[in-house]
Amino acid sequence: MAGCSGGYDAPSGADTPAAPNGIEKLPAQEMLTTSAAAMATASSVAVFASLKEDGTAMSFDLVLGTGVGQGTMSLNGTTLMEFRELDGKMYWKSTREGAEAILGPGDASKIIGGRWVVTPTGTEDGEVPGPGDFGDKDDLLASLVQEGAKATVTGTGEVDGTPVVFVKTTGSDGTSTLAIQTVGEPYVVQVKGKEAGNIEFTNWNAPVTVTAPTGAVSPDELMKDAGPSSSGSSSG
Repeated sequence: MAGCSGGYDAPSGADTPAAPNGIEKLPAQEMLTTSAAAMATASSVAVFASLKEDGTAMSFDLVLGTGVGQGTMSLNGTTLMEFRELDGKMYWKSTREGAEAILGPGDASKIIGGRWVVTPTGTEDGEVPGPGDFGDKDDLLASLVQEGAKATVTGTGEVDGTPVVFVKTTGSDGTSTLAIQTVGEPYVVQVKGKEAGNIEFTNWNAPVTVTAPTGAVSPDELMKDAGPSSSGSSSG
C-alpha cells in the first residue's frame, strides 16, 4: 500500500528535482495555513500511520484519493481489516484474527473472517467497522493543522531525502511536530507526536486505482449467516 519514499510531488520518473518553494521563510502560523491550502487541492496521497495507546500498537496503510481509496488496518503487527472505497461504496473485510478480536472465537468469526462486506460510504463509522477519519483524504489532511494552535519553527532537515522545515504545534489535540517539504508544493510529509503517533505522507497526486471486490454482501446478509444457526458445527 503506502510507500515510504520521499514526499516530492514531481511526476514519477521526472529527472528535474522539484524547485524550492520558500515556505521556510514564512512566519510559523503562515507556514501552516499555506501548507493546508496546498494539501486541500491535492488529488491523492499515500498514508502510513502508527499509533500506540495503553501498550497496543495500531497502524494504517492507506492510499487515498477523492471518493476513492484502499488500505489495511493492523493491531500489534497483525492485519485486522482491509478496506476499499469507490463509486460511493465502502468495502471492508476482516481477517479471521480481526473477526475474533471483535466477536471472540467461534463459528461466527469463521464466517465473517475473510468475507467482503459493502455499505454506502459514510455508514461504516456507525453500524460496521471502517477506517473512519483516516479513510477520508480531505478530513485527514484538514485535521493536520489544528485550529487555534500555537506554532513554532524548530529547525530544518530531511525526511526520507526530502528537505523539510519542522513546525511544532500545540493545541487542544495535543502537541505534534509537522515536517513540511520545502520543495515543490508545501505538503506535510510527516507528523510526530504523543497523541498523533507517527504519520508519513508520500506519493502525493499519484493516480489511485481501486477495484471492487467480487462477492461482497451487505451487513444484514453477513450477520444472518453468522447468526444463531452458525453456532453449531461449521459446514464444509
